[in-house]
Parts: sequence; structure tokens; C-alpha cells
Amino acid sequence: MEMRAKEAISIGQDLTPPIPPLSLCLHHSTLLSHCSSCFSPLPPPPSLHYPPFFSPKNPNSNHSIRYCSLQCSSLDSPIHFSSSEFHFFHLFPQPLYTNFPTSSDLRLSLRLLHLFQTLNLIQESNGSLLNLERIGGLVTNFRKVMFLEEHCNDNDLSGRIRDGAKALAASRRMRVSLETNGEYTMEAAVLCLVLTNAVEVYDKDGRSLGVGVYDIPFSWVNHSCSPNASYRFCKAPVSEKILESRICPAATETAAAGIENESISSNIELQKSMSVIGGSEACGPKIILRSIKGIQRSEEVLITYTDLLQPKVMRQSELWSKYRFSCCCKRCRSMPMTYIDHCLQEIVILNLDCSNMASGDNFYEDHVMEKLIDCLNDAIDDFLSFNNPKNCCEKLEILLTQDHVNVLLKPDGEKLHQLFRLHPLHHVSLHAIMTLASAFKVSVSELLALDPEGDEHQTKAFSLSRKSAAYSLLLAGATQHLLESETSLIVPVSNFWMTAGETLLSLVRSSTWNLHSMERHVEEFSFSSYQICGKCTLLDRFRDKFADCHDENAEFADVTSQFLSCVTDTTSKIWDFLTKEGGYLKAVEDPINFRWLGSRMPSFSQFATHATSPSADKTDSGLEAEDNHNEIRVNLFLLGIHCLIYGAFLSTVCFGPNSPLMSKVGSLLSVEGILNG
Repeated sequence: MEMRAKEAISIGQDLTPPIPPLSLCLHHSTLLSHCSSCFSPLPPPPSLHYPPFFSPKNPNSNHSIRYCSLQCSSLDSPIHFSSSEFHFFHLFPQPLYTNFPTSSDLRLSLRLLHLFQTLNLIQESNGSLLNLERIGGLVTNFRKVMFLEEHCNDNDLSGRIRDGAKALAASRRMRVSLETNGEYTMEAAVLCLVLTNAVEVYDKDGRSLGVGVYDIPFSWVNHSCSPNASYRFCKAPVSEKILESRICPAATETAAAGIENESISSNIELQKSMSVIGGSEACGPKIILRSIKGIQRSEEVLITYTDLLQPKVMRQSELWSKYRFSCCCKRCRSMPMTYIDHCLQEIVILNLDCSNMASGDNFYEDHVMEKLIDCLNDAIDDFLSFNNPKNCCEKLEILLTQDHVNVLLKPDGEKLHQLFRLHPLHHVSLHAIMTLASAFKVSVSELLALDPEGDEHQTKAFSLSRKSAAYSLLLAGATQHLLESETSLIVPVSNFWMTAGETLLSLVRSSTWNLHSMERHVEEFSFSSYQICGKCTLLDRFRDKFADCHDENAEFADVTSQFLSCVTDTTSKIWDFLTKEGGYLKAVEDPINFRWLGSRMPSFSQFATHATSPSADKTDSGLEAEDNHNEIRVNLFLLGIHCLIYGAFLSTVCFGPNSPLMSKVGSLLSVEGILNG
């Protein structure tokens, strides 16, 4: 199925009014912290409200659902019981799987199955279920997943679906006191529908709260690795400028869904009939589609189902494993491959004897990538699972700076040792840089928690903060470079610039600046003294909440051009300061302008040992030797502000002028917020 634009739409425009969910379900980890009906954060336990007929004997039970109000309880509790979700919790108090289908997928399936049966959308004929390939207009992929797996190398997914369907059937039969008879086809079909159509539901801070299946205007939107739309969630009723959807199903698709082929865009009743819930209001976060590129009239509206900062092979593998289709979008079909995909998998060969085997596609071998990804995951595991950011950082900097060996076996049996290094824009490099920025930041917090007043700890923390800021800026600059060739990266890039801005401003307000002033006079400076930039209008536009500049492609290009001009100039003044500790960062000539890459890679070997050398471990922050450290601080301050505002601008394109990031930037851009934390 597909959705198309009714009219020409420019970048940064809402495409739909808020689309209600068919059903939602919290993740197991958020059951105690959020309302199971509206997904709002819950107050402390004494303020919780329970339905009169559902008051858990054990308030600490890990399978109790909770509500923020009596209204939410009255709306959701009947569904909780009648869908057999209550019985599922008692049969399976712990999550059944560590991968999909998860406990939340299974509970969502129970809720949807109850809805479909209530609306008579699942029918039987002579004891057999009809049309399990599509329920209420939503595709299930049931036949492809359950009966065509013998043509695949791995049938693990169908096995997990069968196990999940058995659990659903057992829960449903427990509610009506029936014995399980071995029939669970209906449950399997609905679970397939959930895995095909469900999306993660995020809060304003980007935390995944649960999963949901949304009505046809969203669920019929197809995937592309170069999408022209994104989506956002809204909880409370919002005042929307558009009163009706600016997209509609393609006329040829309605017949496949069992809908008469007639003018959908002008027939409101027909549009309502296509909705599983008939246009009724549903509780919980709604979803709004928004253009991130200009869209022509009748052009298909597309979103992404996967991480766009992955190379083609990985995207295709993920899409097949989760959704059972191979992407044929323009980016995936491009021959030769697009610039971004070339960068994301580019590996540099160092020994010239192997140069003819080095490039792009010929070198992208599974065992090489597995080795690199294993190294990356091992380091990340130290950070996330073992709470050891120091080890994580050491491993990742080795991964980025060291040469790697790949042994190739020639036809005559001779072994050929291929020496290679990651390209700075390789997807493993980008994920390593992303992790380093976060891990150094966590290291700072842990160090200051031990002794927040100690000079030695403050100085060491300053050094780590400097590294975190440098890696954050490098990540934002690298992905901005890729954005120039693939504008659909705008969503992650907006977050990266925001993070870079916050990290730079955190460095600016460090007390270590005053600690190492060596009794020299340090000029006081404030936001009001430096809020005017002579080279761009970003700050003026922020005051106006980007009222106009997010509406047109020309304005988007103009803002981006002004921003890059400013940050390129400012970064050149402080990059040596940010990379003072050496290591991988020292080999990066410019984190904003990547023309220095050219056809030759910088030599990292001379810096590989410097990052861990005794001189790098000294507590000297480098400030004592900086006569112009106040000027550096001012430039860091201005760079941080520009990064914040540009990130907010990109966010308005993706999520609208009411983006949570806008208010966040406003609170940060104050004297107290920047200088005093």
C-alpha cells in the first residue's frame, strides 16, 4: 500500500492532523513509571490511582499496570481485562524474549486482537479464517513469514512467532476457561501484523516508552532509505494549522484493501471507512507526519524503518529480518552507489600490494565487517553493561587509530595479509565517535562525583570534557557532511548538533577556567555581550522562533550556508585547543570541512601511542600555557550557541515550531543556564 501527496508540499510542513493509535502498549521496563493508557509519566507511588476492581496486593509487583488518573483507568482497564493482557501477566510475569517479538509486542497483539474481533474484522468460513494477509486494511505478511521460510536460510523468526502465538492463545483461553487446543493461527497472524506495522513510541527526550500500531494514514506509508517525511508524537490535544490530511492512499491501492476505487481525497466518508477505528478518538500519543524534503503532487510519501547511517548491506539485512522485504529505493538501486553509502563502508588499504583489491564493494567482506563490529560492540558493552567508560574509550580509540589485518587466501594457497584502516566516515567510525562523546561525558560525571572540589579531579575532568566536546563536534560535522548528499539524515543530524552545542557550553561553564587563571585578570562575559553574530542571522531568527525560515527550501539552504560559514571560521580558532590531548582527534584536520580527506588518509600511527602516553595522563589541563584562554572560551561559547540554534532549526523542520528542543534551547541560552549550569 502507499500514500501520496494531494498537493505540492514544501520542506518542513505537517502532512496529517494527529493520527490516533489503534492500540498502544508500554515496554516492560516502563510499566511502573508511566500510565498504561496515555503514556504520561507517573507521580510517586502514593499518588497512583487504580481502578476499584484492580488494586494489586503487591504494589511492587513487576507485572502491575498503573494509571495516572481515574479517567485513564476507566478507559483502559476494560481493555486490559477483556483482551487477556491481565492473564498474560500472570502466565508470563517476566519478558519472554530478549529480541523480537518482545513482551510488549505480545501484549499489543492481545489488545489488537480484541479490537479486531470487537469490530468483526476477523471472519471465519466453514471453520477457517478468511484473509489473514490483511486485517482492517493492515498488512500482516503472515504467509511470507510463516509458510515461505523454507526458502530462507533462517527460520528463527517463524519459530519465535509460533512460540509467541502459543503464549497469546494460552492467555486468551485462560480468560474464558478453555483448554488450549493447539490452534493459534489467528494469534500468529495478528502478531505478524504487529511486527510489520508497529513503531516505537518515544517521549520528548527521545526515550522509547513502548510500541503502537497506528491507523491507516500512517501504517500505509512505505519505507525508503532516502525518505521525504518523518514523524513525531503528540500527547496532549494540539492546535493544528491543517484540518485535514494532505496525503491520501493511491487509487490503485484501495482495491487491494477491499475498498472501492473512487476519489478518496474528496470523499470524507470513504476516508473514515478506511480507518479501522472509524475516526474515533483513542487514548495515548498520536502521530503526525511531516515533510523533510519538498514533495510534489501525487508523489509517494515515504519514511524510514531503519538507521540511515548504515551501509546498504546492513540496511537490507535488517529490513529483511524484521519486515521480509528488500528495499528497492533510489538510494539502494543507485549504480554506482551513492556517495553516502560509499563513505559508510569505505576502508582504506595501507599496503600498496593490495591496492587493487581495496575499494568499496570488492573489499566489503562479511568476515572483515564482523571483526570490526565485534570490536565496536565489545567496547560498547564495557560502557553499557559493565559501567566501565574508561575501558570503552581506550578500546574505541585503538579501533580508530590502529591498523587492522585481514588475511586473504589466493587461489595458489598463498596467504596475503591486507593491512587496512577505517575511513573517518565509515559507519563503525561514526558509531565509535558517538560512543566516545557519551562515554567521556559519563567519565566526567563519575570523576566529579568522587571529589567535586578537588583541583586534581577538576583538572582531569576538564580534560575529559574537552575530549567529549571534540568528539561531539566531530560527529555533528561528519554527519552534516553526509547530509549534503542525503538530506533525509536531517533527523539524526539535528540531534547531533544539539548535543555538540550542549557539550561545548558545558565546557565553557567549567570552573577549571578560573582555577587555572594563574591570578590573571579574566574578563567577564555574558550572553548579552555576545548574542549578535555579524556573519549570520541565526540568533535573530531564533528570537522569532524560526517563524518563517522552516517553510521553504530556499530558507533552509540559506540558514545552513550561514551556519556552516560561521562555525567553520570559529572552529578553526579552537580545534587545536579541543584536540590538545592528541590521539585520533589530532589526525582530524577539520571537523566541519572534510575536503582534507581527499584521496589520501591522514597517518594515525604517530598519534596512536600519544593518547595513552605518560604526557597525556598528566593532570595539566593545558590552560596554564594558554595566554589567550579567555578568547578561546568566548569562541567555544559562540560555537556552542550556533550549534544549539542550528540543531533547533533542523528540529523545527523535522518536528515543527513546537518542538521540545526549541524550549530547551531557550532555557540554555541564558546567563544562568550557560555560565552557572
